[in-house]
Amino acid sequence: MTCTSFEIAGDHKEERRPMQLRASGGSGLYMSSIGVSLEGQFGYDQAFQKMHNLLATAVQNGVTHFDLSPHYGPPYGAAEENFGQLARTLPCHREELVVSTRSGLGTQPGPLVGFGSRKRLLSSLNATLRRTGLEYVDVFYAHRHDPLTPIEETASALDAAVRQGKALYAGLSGYSPAIASKVSDLLRDLGTPVAAYRVTYSMLNRWPEYGLLPLLEQEGFGCVVEGALDFKRSSSTHLSEAELGRFWGCLSNVAAHRGQSSTQCALSWVLRRPVVTSALTTPSSSRELLKYCAAAGQTRFTDSDISAIDRCIPDQEFLR
Repeated sequence: MTCTSFEIAGDHKEERRPMQLRASGGSGLYMSSIGVSLEGQFGYDQAFQKMHNLLATAVQNGVTHFDLSPHYGPPYGAAEENFGQLARTLPCHREELVVSTRSGLGTQPGPLVGFGSRKRLLSSLNATLRRTGLEYVDVFYAHRHDPLTPIEETASALDAAVRQGKALYAGLSGYSPAIASKVSDLLRDLGTPVAAYRVTYSMLNRWPEYGLLPLLEQEGFGCVVEGALDFKRSSSTHLSEAELGRFWGCLSNVAAHRGQSSTQCALSWVLRRPVVTSALTTPSSSRELLKYCAAAGQTRFTDSDISAIDRCIPDQEFLR
């Protein structure tokens, strides 16, 4: 059975479906505009049937993008093992799924030194393939720049992963614009251009708009957003509890005017940018995932919508 309920970006047929597939930058890779991160929801402490229902609901509603990492659990590696078992039962062909993973700072045990080395990147990818039982991942990200490893070595490792068929596309995660541009040049010369860049971006984390997002457009990287909904807690922002409460209440009013919940509005707001390929979510239930999927079909914002959202945000440098 094929994945259902999706449309291709730019398709103007009268019948609209709730999920949209978007090209990842200048590559031929397409991802669902809503992705599912397995962080915190697919460890050994979760009911297997609940995990199965969540993934089945995802593919039945056109979600094809699933994000893994070796440290997702608990414990370490558990999410990859569980996903590997569940993927074989999903009502969807493997070739229609886009499975990503990453290696780098904080994603694997061991010493911090050399986390961007050929040794660490390729051994981590091999371990992921063993745990999941997959023959390949679709996107393999190098996570964070390792100042103790030459960027030429990191680029060479990503190129090797693709040439060995263990990953289909190379990606970067958490790199500064300047270093990302240098690694991109190296990979382009090797014949393995960067297809996706993973970035933290939300209404309250707008810094990527000034330097990073323009670079992604210029370089032809697809942008995979994480953290679009991670602004409910003051610990994840620079705002006080009172400021955060006022922002949340204001956004609720704007969202209601659009016929959405606040979380739906926040996802739609991120996805309104053409450079954004997919927004990762961490749904706790199938019902929550369906609400996120609905946000993918409402990404048009009027100028008054944007102005109203900007007015919800306390005085910030990035709005000046």
